Amino acid sequence: MRPKIARLSITAILLFFTPIFAFSQDVLNEAELSDGETQYQLVCAECHEGALLEAPQRAAFELYTPRRIVEALEFGSMATSGMSLTRGQKRNVAYYLTGERFDEARTESISFNCESSLDSSLTLSQPVAWNGWGGESGNTRHQASESILNKNNVGQLELKWAFAFPEATRSRSQPVVTPEVTFIGSQEGTIYALDNTSGCPWWTFSADAEVRGAIYVDTNDQGVPETLLFGDFAASAYAVNAQTGELIWKREVHDHPQATITGSVIAHEDTLIVPVSSLEVLLAARVGYPCCSFRGALVAFSISSGEELWRTYTTDEPRPTIVSTAGIQQFGPSGAPIWSSPTIDAERNLVYVGTGENYSSPANDYSDAVLAMDMSNGRIIWASQLTKDDAWNGACSRGTPNCPEEDGPDYDIGASPILARDESGRELILVGQKSGMVYALDPANNGELVWEQRAGSGGTMGGIHYGMSTNGEKLFVGVSDLPTNNPYNVGPGHPGIHALNLSTGEVLWRNDLPDKCEESRFLCWQGISAAVSSTADLVFAGGLDGILRAFDANNGATLWETNTRQSFGTRNGIEARGGSIESDGPVIMNGQVFITSGYEKWAEAPGNVLLVYSINGQ
Repeated sequence: MRPKIARLSITAILLFFTPIFAFSQDVLNEAELSDGETQYQLVCAECHEGALLEAPQRAAFELYTPRRIVEALEFGSMATSGMSLTRGQKRNVAYYLTGERFDEARTESISFNCESSLDSSLTLSQPVAWNGWGGESGNTRHQASESILNKNNVGQLELKWAFAFPEATRSRSQPVVTPEVTFIGSQEGTIYALDNTSGCPWWTFSADAEVRGAIYVDTNDQGVPETLLFGDFAASAYAVNAQTGELIWKREVHDHPQATITGSVIAHEDTLIVPVSSLEVLLAARVGYPCCSFRGALVAFSISSGEELWRTYTTDEPRPTIVSTAGIQQFGPSGAPIWSSPTIDAERNLVYVGTGENYSSPANDYSDAVLAMDMSNGRIIWASQLTKDDAWNGACSRGTPNCPEEDGPDYDIGASPILARDESGRELILVGQKSGMVYALDPANNGELVWEQRAGSGGTMGGIHYGMSTNGEKLFVGVSDLPTNNPYNVGPGHPGIHALNLSTGEVLWRNDLPDKCEESRFLCWQGISAAVSSTADLVFAGGLDGILRAFDANNGATLWETNTRQSFGTRNGIEARGGSIESDGPVIMNGQVFITSGYEKWAEAPGNVLLVYSINGQ
């Protein structure tokens, strides 16, 4: 009798307690959601509801996973904001923003509904067709060997394949391509080797943090990939076997807690050169932050051993200066980060970099400048400063105490310097700046100014952002000129693509692009922030509106366009979405054009795709 009574009792207990349990769970859910909303409003909403332009907007979080939000608050870009939250509160914020609970069980591998046709035992045999950021050491972003795409057939470009990055709302690591494989980094920190026939993964490697820059491939004498070199957002540099994806070495590049690598690395012979920037420019907006202690740097490593060869800072070591109106000790000089890829001048054994503004007073001579460094030891040979007395940080746009007395104008050199020869054979260093200005410097005469030309109105969100291109006759300049440029803009805006005479800087043609934006909860703008690329008779550029276009290099006429700001359905088992094209530019190889789409910062449209277009989609 006792077992029967026990069974009946258990059944009765379950029937009695199930509604209570469900009610209790509902109460718990409501409590966690309410706490998540409270903490979001206290810690996050001020920036993500529109006050801080560079912060992803609230609507973008619908595409985030709970893990991404929690990791950002614990040790990512929002870690300083997250310091005031308990672990439970961070998870509640993620629950509130995504509607899903954070899963403590970390997934170490990703399974794709897509298989590469490349055999695991394959030995790569094809040379790199576009390497690093600029395609070659001079960063010209010009594909001189392209013989398939031309003005007559560019209108036949159609989507060949798309790859959707998992757990991503931003796609901004420019691909490096060979006929066999595409190497590319991602927001979640994974390096992918993709089969170029299908876009399916051949192998993957997991870095510690987001990989924003292009990979540089160290090759053998035939140009075949041997070692992949890159940096991540946590300020580590890596060398990875191109054949297997196995780690060779990893090195930290800077000791500042807010240091990061946003620019693409570059290499020459056995030397890897890594640019270092920082998130401190944003943290300075916090009233209680002791601004500022980061100083930009260029660091060199041996490719073969990973040994650090030299490092060069762009400011002296910061010292105490004044006390802010909030009673916080200030430090300076600081900043002058290097946001973009360095440029190699092998003949002179020099490497050129462009720097950003100082973060705090006093401004120094190496901010907003082109620096020439000896590749053997990092010694600065000469500096050409394009804007003097530029000290600025995030406090200036928000009116908080850490804004330095100079208060801008925040004229970073975010575009890589270009080293090229004009039609007469004269070498020039071409520099685009957020000011909207373009400069030509003489590398044979310590960076002396040859010519200057205004391409756009410029400003904090204007001018030239990520890169130009040249075919040796014309310099092709993409201009952003967002309408939020004030108060640092000059003259009328020219959002679009423009061509300058390489020798003189004369404006040869302009194409101020039309507004084709539809109503959206995300920012849409026709300006060109992303880098520009070219062939003999074509110029390719992707816009903040998500439209990828091909232009006639002779007159700027639009010859072809496609809107990437759309859904591409399920690709490799993941929903693929395009959005704004913000930073990295088109890569061109054998009749194909590779472009990433999606960028959730600055209120722009999120996305997670690498798109490949070819003639008739073949």
